[in-house]
Amino acid sequence: MPLSSKTLSKIINGSATPLFVVNSEHVVTHWNTALAAISGRQSEEVIGTGDHWRSFYPEKRPCMADLIVDGAPVGEYEKYYRNKYRASPLIDGAYEAEDYFSSLGGQGRWLHFTASPIRDEDGAIIGAIETLVDITERKLLEDNLRYYLQQVTKAHEEERKYIARELHDDMAQILGSLSRQLDNLLRRRHDFGAADVSGLQDIQNNLNRGLQSLHRFIQNLRPSLLDDLGLIPALRSLTSNLEDTEGMLADFTVTGRERRLPAEVELSLFRIFQEALNNVRKHAQATAVSVAVKFDARRIRLTVRDNGQGFRPPESMADLPRRGQLGLMGMQERALLVGGTIEVTSEPGQGTTLLVDVPA
Repeated sequence: MPLSSKTLSKIINGSATPLFVVNSEHVVTHWNTALAAISGRQSEEVIGTGDHWRSFYPEKRPCMADLIVDGAPVGEYEKYYRNKYRASPLIDGAYEAEDYFSSLGGQGRWLHFTASPIRDEDGAIIGAIETLVDITERKLLEDNLRYYLQQVTKAHEEERKYIARELHDDMAQILGSLSRQLDNLLRRRHDFGAADVSGLQDIQNNLNRGLQSLHRFIQNLRPSLLDDLGLIPALRSLTSNLEDTEGMLADFTVTGRERRLPAEVELSLFRIFQEALNNVRKHAQATAVSVAVKFDARRIRLTVRDNGQGFRPPESMADLPRRGQLGLMGMQERALLVGGTIEVTSEPGQGTTLLVDVPA
């Protein structure tokens, strides 16, 4: 026997999950006690009206349930929720999102909300139900963790900077001085035999190779080019080095108005790019790499594309640690620390494309 409207109302009102229901005319038919508690509006104020938006937004706009009722295209969800929404993986035709609502709870609340269609026997949408979960505490914990990671990352970079400077000012200077002394010794007239001269030249050649390796190590620790000239010259240098050392075809392009970015953003993008090229060098078996940097008014987008063997990325970035792909995980964390995102697309035999999008 189907539930009566009165029984259904009791079930909805007794739910600990805040929720409301709108009909096909966008009129609220249910507004439960849990939602009244977090919104500050009682059911009698809202039921029978179409102004449920006032509980969440300062200006009139559709809630997610309204978009469900209208059968709105994906572009409408993008318009109102930007990159904060996704199609529900559990409910057909439903969408979910996370957002911050400054008017709720005095100091604002973060909510995770899911809107699902209500259909009649013929499958036509006759309303929508929207459930809301307070995730403010979780967001605060995430913010604290992110702040901790930022401080750890800064400490690591300062340590890298210190070690690179010490190696440059101490060890590199000693090796350079030894190489010059050997050179002066070989230039002067002496009684060395041919075998002795050849041996000294071998020593000098090995010493110079060691000095070059030390300079590369110093640059990997903390590239002076990044501090002195900025992100683009540093990225271009890494790309050229890949071509010189690995023999790959490497293309580097910049579009938009090139400009300096905050030091933290430049460093994060440099480290992400550095790790991306390391992955290409070690795992991709590629013969060509294409790098594109795009500046616009508010964002910078970095794309690294190779023609290598490719792989099958995980369905979720959360699976990266279990799969042992810690390099990709580190790149994602660096992007998140500066408010950015990373997208990896790849197929076996089809190469890999890495897209980094960061606010500028």
